[in-house]
Amino acid sequence: MKATLGCGTVWLCAVLFTAGAATHSAGLSAPEQAALERISADSLRGNLSFLASDALEGRGTPSRGLDVAAEFIAAQFRKAGLEPIGKDGSYFQTAKLLRVTPNLEGFQLTLRDGGDELELPAGDIRVRSVAAVDFRDAAVVRLPEASEGGGVPAIRDKVVAGSMRRYGTEAALFKLQAERPALILLIGRSRERAEESWLEERDAANAPVIRVTSEAVADALGEHRELRVSVHVAAPRTEAVVARNVGGILRGADAALRDQYVLVTAHYDHLGLLPEGSPDRVYNGANDNGSGTVSVVEIAAALATLPVHPRRSVMFLALYGEEEGLLGAFYYTRHPVEPLRDTVADINLEQLGRTDEQSGAQVGSFSFTGPSYSNLPALMEDAAKQEGVKVYAKRGADAYFDRSDNYAFALAGVVAHTIVVAYEFPDYHAAGDEWQKIDYPNMAKVDCGVAAGVIGIANRAERPGWSDAKEAAVYRGARK
Repeated sequence: MKATLGCGTVWLCAVLFTAGAATHSAGLSAPEQAALERISADSLRGNLSFLASDALEGRGTPSRGLDVAAEFIAAQFRKAGLEPIGKDGSYFQTAKLLRVTPNLEGFQLTLRDGGDELELPAGDIRVRSVAAVDFRDAAVVRLPEASEGGGVPAIRDKVVAGSMRRYGTEAALFKLQAERPALILLIGRSRERAEESWLEERDAANAPVIRVTSEAVADALGEHRELRVSVHVAAPRTEAVVARNVGGILRGADAALRDQYVLVTAHYDHLGLLPEGSPDRVYNGANDNGSGTVSVVEIAAALATLPVHPRRSVMFLALYGEEEGLLGAFYYTRHPVEPLRDTVADINLEQLGRTDEQSGAQVGSFSFTGPSYSNLPALMEDAAKQEGVKVYAKRGADAYFDRSDNYAFALAGVVAHTIVVAYEFPDYHAAGDEWQKIDYPNMAKVDCGVAAGVIGIANRAERPGWSDAKEAAVYRGARK
């Protein structure tokens, strides 16, 4: 048989050459195994050669190419017979966004400590706000450091200031914004560069965030001085745009569990186009993350052929804007199609097509980000082994947990991990990440292992759960 049949080759050979052998892997029924046999390297190649073609111009968020990709993914879900996620019968979840360009003309920011004043230049700050910012001699509430103990005080409608180290992460800001302060000042070194523009949800209602890199301000904050602030930031320039998540549902067969959901996600955007004059202008994004996208489509099409669906419903979801800050994933968690309390897991797929991992080639294997944070990786590892797919341990894998769309779901309390074959690979975020460099037979095999794990999670009586790991505490306490 052709190697391009993916997981089907191994299974069929076992049937032909092993007398009395079982016709399916342990844990899967014969129809479930037959569904996995439909996962095809040729199909993955055909879909990815389109999604990662120059014609889609790098699938930037937003762009014409991203819109074409969304239509293509929706057509594949429709062909598979998945239920649309939209109440209007659409496979789209449309997000209304603003492209925000900061305007620092007339910028002023003055901090006062008793009779001493410190006026900060625009070069020392980074502003994120969708509206003008104006405060005059407002009291600043100092946020405690972790070493000081205690929680965040009541901060609704107040100006707050805290260290970049503790409060500058996505998780910390997520929690701060939920308390509805009037303005957030983050003090300390910033990894963020000044941005020409960024995208933000039109109705997000987030407080303005000003990052301040001044050492003098950091010293004042650390010495517990009583600070007051006056600030003026002009209204930014904004442009209304839209982007779409694309999803379909394989409805569960168990009346008691069908209203619970396993998400299988991947971001379908990439970085768009390089400047005019570049030898190769297109960031094709074949491995990152066309490979995850076509794997979601392929697994969905395979499982849709099951005569009896898994017990829980499975939602297949392609997300926009991961490269712009997990935008599509955060949008979904703020506007879930189905309640997050009924979402038992998010299995997010990234970079499945290249085997040339920087630390060593990975063939017939995949890895999890944050593997110690929940029991989901172990559960899926057992299922993948039955398909001849290994789960390997990547040194420092926990550090990658917040770098893909699973993170937005985890912050909302959903057990969520990203599956990856190559964390670091040649052509990462470069124009050379093209579809011809993908190992399609290996990707098909990996997809079989992933699909077996999805079936196992969807059929299992108990939900996956967060572990007792210290690093998982923020996610354990976030379930809505």
